Amino acid sequence: MSNVLEDQIVTSLTKRHWKFKKNNQRLIQTITEQYDLSSFMATLLSSRNISSNEVNNYINPTLKDNLPNPSIMSDMVKASDRTFEALKKSENIAVLGDYDVDGSTSVAMIVKYFQSLGVSVNFHIPNRFTEGYGPNKEVFKKFSQENVKLIFTVDCGTMSYSEMEFAKEEGLDVIVLDHHQPEAKYPEAFAFINPNRFDDDSQLGYLAAVGVSFMFLISLNRKLRSENWFISNKLEEPNLIAFLDLIALGTICDSVPLKGINRLMVIKGLEVIQKRKNHGLNALIDIAEINQKVSVYDLSFKLGPRINAAGRIGKSNFGVDLLISNDRNKAQKISSELEKFNLERKTIENHVYEMAKQQVNAEMKESKIIVVYDEGWHEGVIGIIASRLKDKYNKPAIVLSVNDGIAKGSGRSVKGIDLGNMIISANQNGILDKGGGHAMAAGMTLNKDKIPELINYLNTKLVHKNDHEDHQLSYLDMKLSASAINIEVFNEVESLGPYGSENPEPIFFIDNVKITSLKKIGSDHLKCLGRSENGKFTECLAFRSVSTSLGEQLYENEGKSVSLIGKIKVNEWGGRKIPQFHIEDIASTIA
Repeated sequence: MSNVLEDQIVTSLTKRHWKFKKNNQRLIQTITEQYDLSSFMATLLSSRNISSNEVNNYINPTLKDNLPNPSIMSDMVKASDRTFEALKKSENIAVLGDYDVDGSTSVAMIVKYFQSLGVSVNFHIPNRFTEGYGPNKEVFKKFSQENVKLIFTVDCGTMSYSEMEFAKEEGLDVIVLDHHQPEAKYPEAFAFINPNRFDDDSQLGYLAAVGVSFMFLISLNRKLRSENWFISNKLEEPNLIAFLDLIALGTICDSVPLKGINRLMVIKGLEVIQKRKNHGLNALIDIAEINQKVSVYDLSFKLGPRINAAGRIGKSNFGVDLLISNDRNKAQKISSELEKFNLERKTIENHVYEMAKQQVNAEMKESKIIVVYDEGWHEGVIGIIASRLKDKYNKPAIVLSVNDGIAKGSGRSVKGIDLGNMIISANQNGILDKGGGHAMAAGMTLNKDKIPELINYLNTKLVHKNDHEDHQLSYLDMKLSASAINIEVFNEVESLGPYGSENPEPIFFIDNVKITSLKKIGSDHLKCLGRSENGKFTECLAFRSVSTSLGEQLYENEGKSVSLIGKIKVNEWGGRKIPQFHIEDIASTIA
């Protein structure tokens, strides 16, 4: 293991630029001696800026030591007090959420919490095609007619100014539980709980909406306990830990930073998922054919997309219906429907993606931000397409669907570029009809004629952004020998997970490896053996690489010695654990 190349930039054979991370050698030595950890582990901790006194809590975190006091969040006490009053008066309560996984898990968790109190609540997930994102006056009117007095909006509501004013006129008290970037003006809700509001000192702005909702339930639970609600009503106190499976799913699928309490909630949430207590998640796990321990990858790429599929084709309530189901047969039926929706979504997605790529290659390749659009693109897949374009071109990407002269879009960003902020700014400058989001994702609506103005505006903003070029660099954790690709090192890597936004999985540089036995597997993956200088062979995989520059370079360099860049993995098959190296890139040898 070596970091002699620290700070050196390596240009790969696919023209990507890789830089070795800086490491604090004194800190590495301190961690190694103080905690009896390997220099490998100490180096990975150093590269994540974990100080020596944080090491134990990072490796073995507990909820008891890390769960923040929810009362530090603005309006939290006010919201808990109002909800307690609603329970005392037996007022009707409703929940409204976004149609994505974060919104669905948030709504499901709140509904299940109230169910555990013996309270039935209405819930509504807007149809993205007929209602659009967030609360609307029609659904508030419907709630009012049903004698609802208290409404929660989750993962939405921050920018719903006129809707909140309407709710107030209707005598509805609305509690907003959101995490999207607000403007200076706040909605006129009864309580506005959003850790990104400017007067919130909680430093929890990285939470997903499901995390914000969990903080609220902790606060409410404490309020009910202090008022002897559970004893007076002969109720068993709800087990909030049981909701961590939903929190892990929503947190991972919303791509929020996996740091602080987020990372801990995902760690503990994965443990809850393995207990298989939620009928809906169990049915989804079975239909996704996940036969091993559920991982972050499974949440992000197998379970999340199936729940999202319902909202993407206009069956918005299906995700919540699944997650709150107490009937195993009903859960299996819903999951089967979601599987059909997901297959339909994939077909639509691949068609639109190919069209979007052609547009990028023809018009947008030199732009600092990708903005592609066309008439009639399916609104349900534009967010996925934006994410795929962002990954392919390593730039922020926005995909717009145009209908009747109005463009509705979804954007995804890269590290270092706050897309949500830029979209809010474009909205304030009159370019958009509406728009908002957070650092890594945003949504917007505008007149088709203003799309060129939006492109120019965003490019201009990025030209003046000092840290813009930083996202064009990819980072390497360290250089390793091929012999380090083994089970023991994999286990050490895994102990620092789960990995995601702002806690990226370590990427290693393996030098002087001869590519042998290269072959195509599946539709577009490549598999090979990497032979090190001492004759050791390592199984290597390059996913979705057949028609890419990486695939071309692997074919061109078969039989030659190269450097491989990638991640250490383990393939569990038939009771055996086989170490693998998942190739991200290929470079010339530098030994």
